[in-house]
Amino acid sequence: MPQRLDRPVMTAAVVFAFATADGLPPVAGAAPYDVLARQVPRLLVTRLNGGGDRGVRFFPFLGHVDGQRAFLRLAEPLDLPALVRLQGQSPARLLCDGWIRAGALELRVVDAEAQRLLLRQELPFDPRRPLDVLPRLEFELTGLLGWPGRPQPPLDLAGEALGWFLVLKDALLRCEANLHDPAPDPLRPARRCLELAPAHADVQEVVLAFAAHWLRRGERHEEVATLLQAFADRVARPAPVLERAAALAQAAGDEANAAMLAQRAAWLQPERADLVERAAALLFRAGRNDEVRALVETAHARGAASVAALAQLAAACDRGGDRERRRELIDDLRQRAGLPVPVARLVVSFLLEDGRAAEARDTAARVLAAAPQHAMLQFEYGRACLLLDETAAAAAALERALALGVLPAVEPQARRLQRLAAIPGLWTGARAVEQALAAGDLPRALAAARALVRAAGASADAWYLLGLVQHRCGRERRAERLLRQALRRDEACADAHNRLGVLLLTRGALAAGHHHLQRAHALAPHDPSTLLHLAQAAALLGDHEAAERHVAAAEGLGAEPGMVAAVRLSVQAPPAA
Repeated sequence: MPQRLDRPVMTAAVVFAFATADGLPPVAGAAPYDVLARQVPRLLVTRLNGGGDRGVRFFPFLGHVDGQRAFLRLAEPLDLPALVRLQGQSPARLLCDGWIRAGALELRVVDAEAQRLLLRQELPFDPRRPLDVLPRLEFELTGLLGWPGRPQPPLDLAGEALGWFLVLKDALLRCEANLHDPAPDPLRPARRCLELAPAHADVQEVVLAFAAHWLRRGERHEEVATLLQAFADRVARPAPVLERAAALAQAAGDEANAAMLAQRAAWLQPERADLVERAAALLFRAGRNDEVRALVETAHARGAASVAALAQLAAACDRGGDRERRRELIDDLRQRAGLPVPVARLVVSFLLEDGRAAEARDTAARVLAAAPQHAMLQFEYGRACLLLDETAAAAAALERALALGVLPAVEPQARRLQRLAAIPGLWTGARAVEQALAAGDLPRALAAARALVRAAGASADAWYLLGLVQHRCGRERRAERLLRQALRRDEACADAHNRLGVLLLTRGALAAGHHHLQRAHALAPHDPSTLLHLAQAAALLGDHEAAERHVAAAEGLGAEPGMVAAVRLSVQAPPAA
């Protein structure tokens, strides 16, 4: 027996799926009869509800076939008492069903309360033009309901395109009812609709709804992504449709197609700041910097670029090496009130990179006053304070950042900066050492490192820096003693483990060097330099597969491409003899 569907209490009319006579032969170019039996009455319900809800309900017959819920096919209409029982306890004015036979559709309308036949009428029916009957069906039912108005114009699809459209709507209905789809290629109807009528608004709507259902079910992501690529190839407008397709492509894991769709939508509506912002973010992630610049600059010229889009533009300029335009944008952004935290963080990081620590500190402080719980902005504020030698404020900000939870890739740096800020003189001395090393002035670096150990000898970082300088000077044994001294003060000093591992490898102590590099990686898993050193150690130990894995991981963490290429070349397995 067909299962009853739950419905709201008040119902103007219930329209049942139609019955189809046995033995009807398939018609080339038309939807199958079982599809027509559901979709013709369903489209009738849509027309009667007039784009809203006037209380007309569709009732597909559901049951179990071979142990699975499925649509049921009726070969002939139910008798009137059975039809009334199926309608259930909720009151309804009218019940309507139909029977598709060769060349004809028989319509039946029943007064549900009186269980009395109100109308039985036979209409010509051509499966290749199945919607021709809809105006007449709508006219009869609105008349019986006493509703004014004229029947709506028919859907402007015909031929094979209409057939596939109805098949697609039926597949979507199956998805909505959470029924098993027996088709070996369930997305084929959507692809065929795009091939036959890509510019049709109803086709676009149903294709996207169908894609969204598969994504919500967590199934067929690759096939949906391919479908959305076909959508992008064939659909040029309107902007809201492209925007929705972009969101679905992103959900399907195809960010390249999502970026293209969002970009096209944004160019159609560059006055929409939210759309430009989303498109710019997707394009930036796809590495399409010139397109980010063109889009956001156009929106900016129209006064429609959000601060987030301008920040994205600044990042694209930075990636393209246009520091002058980047500075102009950052100067504009830093003076704006109410900066979102992600934008403020980008502004502060660029200010720090440009050596404008005071402006970075002030910008971060202003935003943190309204959003003190943002860990990464607290981290940037701490960095700015350190560069201004405001170590007490830096230490407090870095402690707060770590307590709130910075990004894993940043945590080792945040902990190191916190240590440097916590001991008087340690930060200033460490900077002196690092600046001398950056300038290639080893004598000055050595003098600064020795002074640092004298001033802050309790710190592992001070001993590490002295060991680093001695290693750079070629005094390996002295460097080893100093690095071990650093580890005695703090066994968790990842920098000391990393440097000691490198030193031991160069002296041929492969196992010991590998051990220290593994420890450094465990302490700072997001440091790409340690991974590159580990790759070299693994290659020296003969494990070239592990070496390649380490190189790939370092590359994924953003290691400098030239260094990645050099290390990858050095760790390749030798050719077989």
